[in-house]
Amino acid sequence: MKKIPSPSKKRLITISQLLTQQNKERITSIELSALTGWGEATIRRDISLLELHSGASNGYNVKKLHDAICSLLQIVPTEKGKHRCCIVGLGKLGESLLESSFFCGSNFELAAGFDSNMNKVELMKSNIPLYATLDLEKKIRSLKIEYAILAVQDEKAQQMTDRLVSYGIKGIVNYTSIVLSVPNSVQVRNVNTVAVLTEMVAGAISSI
Repeated sequence: MKKIPSPSKKRLITISQLLTQQNKERITSIELSALTGWGEATIRRDISLLELHSGASNGYNVKKLHDAICSLLQIVPTEKGKHRCCIVGLGKLGESLLESSFFCGSNFELAAGFDSNMNKVELMKSNIPLYATLDLEKKIRSLKIEYAILAVQDEKAQQMTDRLVSYGIKGIVNYTSIVLSVPNSVQVRNVNTVAVLTEMVAGAISSI
């Protein structure tokens, strides 16, 4: 895989998601700038990493640009279909993430939700299959789940992470405030609102 700077990779992934929402044949860097808030020069520089041979003056072909990003970053479905993921922790946040429309147009499929409260699992209404965390190992393996979205209470985060790793999970989206300890073979992406806001403030100060 071609070496892509991490900031460029994140922007290209966002652009690929935006392209799936477009109902037109071509899109310009000006339009992408308006949709993302990023500078046109930044967007053109990121797209130049794809080595496309069109788009300088009349915009980019939406499908070709999307396909080029997916090819470069290898964000394509597996031979057996979409990558399967689950949500662990069905509190208010976890329950809101059960909305399967979040995954529409992506290469991911929400296959299951898990919670330690059996009564909650039995009473909740969802189009996604729900299970007790007692069944975590069995269901992750039988449903061929690769990735987990972690939304448990902070004090349970590391213990649940250890279980997920031992069951073969390749990556975790971490919605807790805990810095997780995982092997090098497992990826973790933290989605901590306070940390993101702090990063924004720090970025604004450094740009003054």
